[in-house]
Amino acid sequence: MSLAGTYSVQETDTAVLTAGESTDFWAEHVCRNHGTLGFRFAAPATFRGGTIVQRHIGYQLVDFWSDGIVYTRSPKDVREDGDESLRLLVPTLGTLHLSQDDISTRIAPGQAALVTKARPFDLEHSGRTRAWVMSLPSGVLPPGEGADGAPLDLGQGLGAVVGSMITQLGAQRRSLDAAGFSLVYDRIIELLGLCLNPRPELPDTLAAVDAAVRDYVRRHAADPALTPGTIARSLGWSLRQVQLALHRTGTTPAGLLRTARLDLAHRLLRDAPAGRTVADIAHASGFRSLSAFGTSFKARFGVTPQEARMPGAMVSAGGDAAF
Repeated sequence: MSLAGTYSVQETDTAVLTAGESTDFWAEHVCRNHGTLGFRFAAPATFRGGTIVQRHIGYQLVDFWSDGIVYTRSPKDVREDGDESLRLLVPTLGTLHLSQDDISTRIAPGQAALVTKARPFDLEHSGRTRAWVMSLPSGVLPPGEGADGAPLDLGQGLGAVVGSMITQLGAQRRSLDAAGFSLVYDRIIELLGLCLNPRPELPDTLAAVDAAVRDYVRRHAADPALTPGTIARSLGWSLRQVQLALHRTGTTPAGLLRTARLDLAHRLLRDAPAGRTVADIAHASGFRSLSAFGTSFKARFGVTPQEARMPGAMVSAGGDAAF
């Protein structure tokens, strides 16, 4: 994860708005943080909610509380915004009800669940509820992790460590900088991957290689000197081992690296100050050639880098989506 960009903490509360403004503000605010969604408010006339958002580039932790609501991500939403990132849902007050892939999951305090934005879902809670929502970029977990819909137990073992780290990452929001926030975020992702591994006592060698390569690429994609060969050498495996491991999950070392760099560039284009040039962002994302960057970006997202910076621009993730 590149440390380019700023770390920010932003607080909102609809209590400062009139009753008629609260639901419109909430819908816009949540979509800004989590992409395209539909909303059904249990009591629109009296709705109240608030958030504390910590953000650095593609890492975002939201502490939210609100009255009853149903969030819906439709097939049309999935097609239009092309967002394949994940959300880790961690309720601290009340219960969340998640439905995705014909699986319904009840998530209570002391539990967590993963939802992918790559497929439609419904998320509902009634009455006053509070929860952490942790954004996870696409590809940080191997495909299929958490797909059985079973809640993750945060009451013991590594799950309890993950839960405590998320709580402390929020509690120390004002004492952290970009480097500290990203470092803790990375550790949480690593531990989450271990929690979701159904049989850690019998590791699959190629699965372990796949996970290590993905983690290494996520951390170092911005380095323009990074290549499939240097990835393999840095991790102590042969390039053939790395190729075999990634082949099982539908990608290649070059494809994984290219997608990671393009996703980083997309986040930088969206979040970086207007004065930062496309050439600077391309270089900060690990691309040596501006023309190659432009071609690859257009092929993956359907728009040019310049168009992606425009307010309200819509992108569709194509290309090597296995990452």
